[in-house]
Amino acid sequence: MSLATQQSISLPWGDGQLEVRLPASWQVVGRFEPREMAAAADPLVACREALQAPVGAAPWSGRDLRGKRVLLVPDDVSRPTPVADFAPAVCEALHAAGVAAGDLEILFALGVHRPMTQAEAEAKFGRDLLARYCWHNHNAFEPAQLVHLGTTRRGTPVWFNRLLTEFDLIVPLGAIEPHLLLGFSGGYKMLLPGCAGAETIGHNHLQGTGGGSFNYVGVLPDDSPMRLDIEEAASMLGREVFVVNAALRADKRVVRFFCGCPRGALRAGVAYVREHAEVQVPQPVDVVIANSAPFDIDLRQSMKCIGNTSFAARRGGVVLGFLRCDEGRGDVEVPSRTLPYGALKLVTGVLGSKRIMNFVNLVRRGDPVEQKFLSHFALQTLHRNEIYVYSEQLEPDVGRKLGILRQYRDPDAMVAEALRKVGPRATVAVFPQGGCTYTRGSAFASSAGTMPVAAAS
Repeated sequence: MSLATQQSISLPWGDGQLEVRLPASWQVVGRFEPREMAAAADPLVACREALQAPVGAAPWSGRDLRGKRVLLVPDDVSRPTPVADFAPAVCEALHAAGVAAGDLEILFALGVHRPMTQAEAEAKFGRDLLARYCWHNHNAFEPAQLVHLGTTRRGTPVWFNRLLTEFDLIVPLGAIEPHLLLGFSGGYKMLLPGCAGAETIGHNHLQGTGGGSFNYVGVLPDDSPMRLDIEEAASMLGREVFVVNAALRADKRVVRFFCGCPRGALRAGVAYVREHAEVQVPQPVDVVIANSAPFDIDLRQSMKCIGNTSFAARRGGVVLGFLRCDEGRGDVEVPSRTLPYGALKLVTGVLGSKRIMNFVNLVRRGDPVEQKFLSHFALQTLHRNEIYVYSEQLEPDVGRKLGILRQYRDPDAMVAEALRKVGPRATVAVFPQGGCTYTRGSAFASSAGTMPVAAAS
């Protein structure tokens, strides 16, 4: 491509912008972004007001919590929730209701992620506030930290962090955002997977590998097998849970809070977030350009933009992922051996969607269940589309070792390969904040003429 035959698009990239050059003959049908939401003028004030009017629960201000032990469960550093901006309001409300400082502790919901450092915990919760309380990192792999509570009807063995069973009131602090398996995060998610054992997390994730679907982004809570399994598992704790969930803008600023009953507050928050995060493209396009913002920390988080937006591409189309990966691949494990990209693409075509999980169980039989889920999701995505990614921070051989994506260090080279694949007359949909914007797979079931185009410019 020569400069004379190119057009340029701009994507948010760290503290600046990334200019991406495309063939001039490609038709960009729109930039699909979250609807504008006004940020809360003061998150502390907004949180205090939401705590006074919780959904499906009594406000703490009308209760006597003296002598009660309270466990705060914030999400970890990989999530964009600005917990430090509103945690003081939560602690103030609890203390005003009679909770003693020595009866309040913090358990960071890490799931299977690495432990947070002291500096990261201070940044997440607030340095001065964190210093007042005892805090812990959850460890999903340490049996001594876990307690077994039974098995869900869907067959998930329920292992939770022992601390969850030792406190009277559990207060998860997190955000409601699009999620590839749950439909949306929030609610009890801080407990499972946040504070569950690795075996529990893996089995729960596998709820999203059956039923003819593998990507549940945007699905309502009552239609997500993984969500229903989480809610059943959490009920086994037999403890009161009061959530503080934030709705965020793409710049990670708080818009609103949804507090109270984990089920009711979640569903109220989901209804609000769907209105702003869900977009529909008028027709399946040849090329999707998905940018990882605001989930830029590592490969696991950055890849969300591909799952969120890939259904905007036609089957066989190309998804171009622009992944910040500020901390490289993070905790994503690289297999000791795998088939190259082209061979894996061929294998998924021969197997078909319904037999991919059987293939994963065969070739990854020694892997933890959590890793099998990730392999299944990646292969299903590869089966549907070509997946190319560009990242400055990701180690240059990760794509080759994973086999499920083609990795590029040069955006021009990636676009040139897509041009060879789809030709000069391609249609393109651009998702500048693909980490918090999604399009549903069912969006193209209706005729294009009946579908609205939302938030496209």
